[in-house]
Amino acid sequence: MAKIIERKCTITRSPEFEKKTLATHALNVGLMCGHGCLYCSTPATLRMKARLFHEYGGSSFKAFAAGESVVDPTTPDRLGRALASLKPTDTVMLSTLTDAWSPEAQTYGVGRKCLEKVLRESKAQVRILTKNAAVANELDLLAKFRDRVVLGMSITAPLSKAKVAEVLEPKASSIKERLDALQVAHEAKVPIFGMLCPCLPGVADRSDDLEEMLAMIKPFDPVAIWAEPVNPRGPGLSLCQEALAAAGFSSIANEVRFIRGEREHLDYTARLIGNLNVAAAGAGLKPLLKILVYSDGKDFSGDASSVVWLKGESGR
Repeated sequence: MAKIIERKCTITRSPEFEKKTLATHALNVGLMCGHGCLYCSTPATLRMKARLFHEYGGSSFKAFAAGESVVDPTTPDRLGRALASLKPTDTVMLSTLTDAWSPEAQTYGVGRKCLEKVLRESKAQVRILTKNAAVANELDLLAKFRDRVVLGMSITAPLSKAKVAEVLEPKASSIKERLDALQVAHEAKVPIFGMLCPCLPGVADRSDDLEEMLAMIKPFDPVAIWAEPVNPRGPGLSLCQEALAAAGFSSIANEVRFIRGEREHLDYTARLIGNLNVAAAGAGLKPLLKILVYSDGKDFSGDASSVVWLKGESGR
């Protein structure tokens, strides 16, 4: 189900994504997308917007569980003034909160319309992040503006664990479909960036998992690679655990359950950082790696050379 709303904001400055070195501005086509990724932390960010979910008792979590999405088809119509103020040194992220090529966004063609507006009516760079292979339908635009566009498909599991990803991301494109979309774009000489996010325990945190995932994206000559541990906010980890257990992936379900504790999540994050560093170095990709961690890093004692600490300063 898709809830249609009309928002006031369009392109906004994004200090958080600027700190991540991903973008200076954000462009979202709604508030909650319909891919239904069980680990999604967006419902937690919407928990105070009760008016949007009155039919679910004001709960964004209940709306998410019911398969609700929130999309604004009028977004492209309001971009004019914001586009005029963008500079060639700015980078617009499409998107930071919702997926501009999710099923409901595709219904209204809102991803393409926004992309075309930004490219034709501004001088800004555009960074696209999606889990939907439908972005390949925009290859004409991507290729025409390849000097201003960088495309990323979120890779959340190695191909050897693609079935696990299908449980966790029920309405997103398969891992194979995402890789196929990247291949098509790469052949058209569209720049690619890597996004390993989230790196769930038992799915994408061990050395062999990460080595396989890096080997999957290395042929696309990525300009940079970002990776991120799973966000523990909200009920996402619990939902992942339950779905994995129900699908017969009990061992992975137990690993997800284990990191629900604060100390355990910190330990998992530290191990992931170490494994990412080793895997990226082995693949010759270490200079491209940026690991995004919502911490200040003060208690971390490992190799933090690739880490972007997103809370305070690490002192490193």
